Amino acid sequence: MAPEQVGCAAAFVAGLLSFFSPCVLPLVPVYLGYMTGTAVGSGDDAQRIRTLAHALFFTMGFGAVFVALGAAAGALGSILYPIMPYVVRIGGLILIVFGLHLMGAISIPFLHMDKRLDIQTGRRGSYGSSLLMGVVFAAGWTPCVGPVLSAILLLAADSQTVSMGALLLAVYALGLGVPFLIVAGLVDLATPVLRGLNRHLRIVSILGGALLIVMGFLLVTGLFQALVFSLNALASPV
Repeated sequence: MAPEQVGCAAAFVAGLLSFFSPCVLPLVPVYLGYMTGTAVGSGDDAQRIRTLAHALFFTMGFGAVFVALGAAAGALGSILYPIMPYVVRIGGLILIVFGLHLMGAISIPFLHMDKRLDIQTGRRGSYGSSLLMGVVFAAGWTPCVGPVLSAILLLAADSQTVSMGALLLAVYALGLGVPFLIVAGLVDLATPVLRGLNRHLRIVSILGGALLIVMGFLLVTGLFQALVFSLNALASPV
């Protein structure tokens, strides 16, 4: 398995964890309702198609922001090339702290901050407004999903290339966006499931925190690169 594949797999899982985080999952039906101007789960097949289209533009909006962040992180990594090993280790320590925060062992106040729109249903928005809302979503929720997002940004910086940094964050956005699109496409079935999952968000936070601690430990000790090289050797032909 190539280093790029390992990083992309980690980015996709990080995107999934962000979707199921306590500050994103409960508001998915609210966002869908705001963008379409109707109550989630109501309407005919045409309405469901419109809901999916709005969700697609919304996903493109926050995906563009995350890709830009990834490209910037990769560019910064290339500039900091001489000291990147130290940056990675410091970043690993920060990930461990973030992981402890997600697990509830400590509390970091600024990670609880976000900027939310005053969302009310009743007026259908345009696809352009859904795209813009995706951009606002990425900017406003970055502190909340920051612990998980920071892990992928650190990998993007460590790649030291703009293209790889953009790819990693594109895959992260895909992990966050795919379940959102699934919910939009199967909204009648998915909404009750989301309500049930809301009761288990604490488990998701603990799982995400544990994964951050493990990744942070691997980066601090240098074992992450060793693991990548080992997987690459196993996948390479003899």
